[in-house]
Amino acid sequence: MFDRNVNQTPRMRGNRALTRIGFLLLSIFGIVCSASTSDILLKNLSIYDGSGKKAFHGDVRIHDDHITNVGKHLRAQPGDQVVDEHGLALAPGFTDMHSHADAGIFKDLNSENVIRQGVTTVLVGQDGVSEYPLADFLNKLDKQPAAMNFASMVGQSTIRMQVMGKDFLRPSTPDELAKMRDLLAKEMSAGSFGLSTGLEYESAHFSTTEEVVALSKIAAADGGFYISHVRDEGNGVFDSFREIIKIGADAHLPVEISHIKLATTPVWHMAATRMPAVFEDARRQGVDLKADVYPYTFWESTIRVIVLDHDYFNPAKVSKAIADNGGADHLRFIDYDPDPSIVGKTLQDAANMWHVTPVEAYMRIVKNGSEPGKDASVMGEAMSEDDLRWFIANPRIMFCSDGGLHDSHPRGAGSFPRVLGRYVREQKVLSMQEAIHKMTEMPAQQLGLRDHGLVAPGYVADLVVFDPATVADGSTVQNSEAPPAGIEDVMVSGVWVVDKGKVTGAHPGKVLRHPRTIQ
Repeated sequence: MFDRNVNQTPRMRGNRALTRIGFLLLSIFGIVCSASTSDILLKNLSIYDGSGKKAFHGDVRIHDDHITNVGKHLRAQPGDQVVDEHGLALAPGFTDMHSHADAGIFKDLNSENVIRQGVTTVLVGQDGVSEYPLADFLNKLDKQPAAMNFASMVGQSTIRMQVMGKDFLRPSTPDELAKMRDLLAKEMSAGSFGLSTGLEYESAHFSTTEEVVALSKIAAADGGFYISHVRDEGNGVFDSFREIIKIGADAHLPVEISHIKLATTPVWHMAATRMPAVFEDARRQGVDLKADVYPYTFWESTIRVIVLDHDYFNPAKVSKAIADNGGADHLRFIDYDPDPSIVGKTLQDAANMWHVTPVEAYMRIVKNGSEPGKDASVMGEAMSEDDLRWFIANPRIMFCSDGGLHDSHPRGAGSFPRVLGRYVREQKVLSMQEAIHKMTEMPAQQLGLRDHGLVAPGYVADLVVFDPATVADGSTVQNSEAPPAGIEDVMVSGVWVVDKGKVTGAHPGKVLRHPRTIQ
């Protein structure tokens, strides 16, 4: 057998060099000429096939970029590369339903922090911001592939700014909306899976619900769905959820809440009591409502987002916003160009350094960071663990990282192993097969990808080999890019991009376009 692994680990890994010599000798003598050398046979696996069923013991055969056979005791054929996995778990590659890996991808095609988690597909173009023109970006990715697959939404803010320029702090006019609709239709034709918004951010916050509905109808006509960083993730979060349901009902398309959370103290501990009614309301209106979540109780964004009406210099409103987000000691700075000395410190620390109140410190930071690219980035500890566990367990909620290629937040390198380690193995919030389904087949169905998300014949060979006993996130606030444990190997389109936890440098990723554009 060919065993890719060279160390004596729990997998009892064989000697790769001797094995390759053996295959070379076999080929010299013509013994392997009757079979394709591209066939890989993975043996002795605990297979989580992505469907939500319990794991079963079996083998998997791969030819080129597809799975050709799944079963027990599959026989090796001459020329097969046979890999004994010694009972480790196999799953379809994970799909990150909210990623920012599009930013800077051509400078980091290896995308280590993404693929080391077992993520083989990322959905980008999030929070209302997408690459423009989308066709140019996707065509460039075709020519310069990354390690993982890319799918993209079209960002409403991107469309908005193309039409309205910098004059976006207001509702659009009918003429502007008509231009946005035309531009969105063109962008959708590039292969987008739908429309994204970031209604909490300035570039979209003044959009009316009617504007979003009108644009969503364009996405719906092309078979797409709507995904949103909703208008308010804090005190008004349930109003925001009602808005996304209305958008789904009026535009007749599926909707998804991005990185769902209850992010201010007044709405903590309400997931179990109020969220069932939200999903029931959607069902009653005929709306397919889903969400995605990352497994952390702290977020990362600009400091402005805590004051939603943008009245940043109103002391009473700022004081309430700080309190609702857990207090000044729960807002930690990640980036701030005007004064890097506060990076790594809390708003309370900055106030103490400057001998002012936290409210005064906040207003100073917003004022001095008013130029584009100079806004302060913060990490806010503002969610409750019980709400997070409810979201993780819910069968209509998938998983995401909300991470970039190099992120200050540990979610960018640790989200998926953290779900499997902390919330499956340790806390038993959900079963392993349920978690795998929510990482694989469920997002593939959301995207309409009929040949992704399952370990089954005819499906693309995007696969993850992991150890359920050790899988865990390694990234922390202090070391946000530390690799996870227990993710042994990752395959994209039949090519290993992670081998023994090490990135191989292969770039077999594909651009995934909405099926309607390739029929």
